[in-house]
Order: sequence, then C-alpha cells, then structure tokens
Amino acid sequence: MRYFATSLIACGLALAVATPALADGQATLNAQSDQGNVNMQVRWADDKLRMDFPDQSQAGFMLLRDGKGYMVTEMQGQTMVMDMARMKEMAESMGNGQADTMTGQQAKQVDSLEATGETETIAELEGEVYNIQWTDKSGTSHDDELVLTDDAQVREMMAAFHDYQRSMTDEPDPIAQELEDRELGMLRFGERFQLAELSDSTPAADIFELPENAKSFEDMMRSAVSE
Repeated sequence: MRYFATSLIACGLALAVATPALADGQATLNAQSDQGNVNMQVRWADDKLRMDFPDQSQAGFMLLRDGKGYMVTEMQGQTMVMDMARMKEMAESMGNGQADTMTGQQAKQVDSLEATGETETIAELEGEVYNIQWTDKSGTSHDDELVLTDDAQVREMMAAFHDYQRSMTDEPDPIAQELEDRELGMLRFGERFQLAELSDSTPAADIFELPENAKSFEDMMRSAVSE
C-alpha cells in the first residue's frame, strides 16, 4: 500500500493549491503497482476523504480528517493509526533514506502539457488526451499520457487527493498547480491510474471516524522496546 500511496503522489493526483469546500461522492479507481493491478475505493464528504483497498484485506485504509492524513492498519492483532506527517518526520530523523525514496517519486516540475486533439471516454465521461512531460525530485524525466476533463466532481475528487498529499508532504504538487490553472481533473494517468466508476452518492458519516482503542505507531514501538 505504501507504493500505491506514493504513486498517487507522484502522479500528481491533485487539483487545487487552495481547495474550496467539497461536495460528496464515491469512486472506484484502478491502478498499477509493483504488486500488479490495485483497485481502490474512494469516498469523500466535505473536507474528509477515505481510501480503501477491497482486494487487499490486510492493507487497511487511508483517511483524511481535520486536515491530517492517517493510515489505519492491523499489526500483530492490534489496530494501529499512523499519522502520515509524523511518519515522514520520523523517517527523516532516522536518516535511513526512506523519506528521500518517497519524495523522490514526487513531481518537481511540469516541463510541458499539450493536448493531442484526441478524446477518450472513461467511466462514461469524455476527456481530452494530453501528453505531459515532467521531472521528479530525483531528477528523472517522465513522458506520460493523461486524459483530462473539466467535470466538477472529478475535480473535487482530485482536490481531496491533493489535501491528503499535502497532509503528508506539507507542500503542493506542481502537476496539481498546472491542472488547477487549466481547471481540469484527471480521468487517466498513463497505465498507472484510471477512474473506473464515479457516483455523487453521499457516504455514511461514520466511515470517516478513527477507530477507538487504536494504538499509534509510537505506542507500538514503545511496547516492542519494553518487552
């Protein structure tokens, strides 16, 4: 799941640097990871977002609420809640290169974004095909094909993803800024990501609650050291 989360960041699944109040919705996404095809269920309401991985029962879920990003998972029979910003700080302080590995996959700049004149229909929405060239923070150049739309709900979903990304990195994504400037949302990013289904149904409010009696990563580490 960590790879998929960083792939979302690297792909710039974002829309606005300053995000307005969001409507409600649900979506299913398909993505490729180093473990193969990954299905992802996304639900959002107002400023909250939840991402589940139905095909990976032990993957847990990601949650955005109160401006903070969390990963909720099971470890040794105990529910654990990880504050993603705190995890990044811990990785940086340990100096083991994990933080650099994650941020290295993120976009540093957009070199070009040009429409091809072609269209593609995804999840019953027609989008325009674009070619994008971008450079990540490790200095590697990328050429990808995007399918973009001005559909308001797709833009809302991308904005929610961006809020989660910023909760981890505390900085905007340059691809996000480019799309925001053009008032576009993303239907497909190369072979990495594609919208499968989209609905304006309001998700149940309780899915955005953090589990009770859960331990933090720090709690688990302290318990392991004391044993």
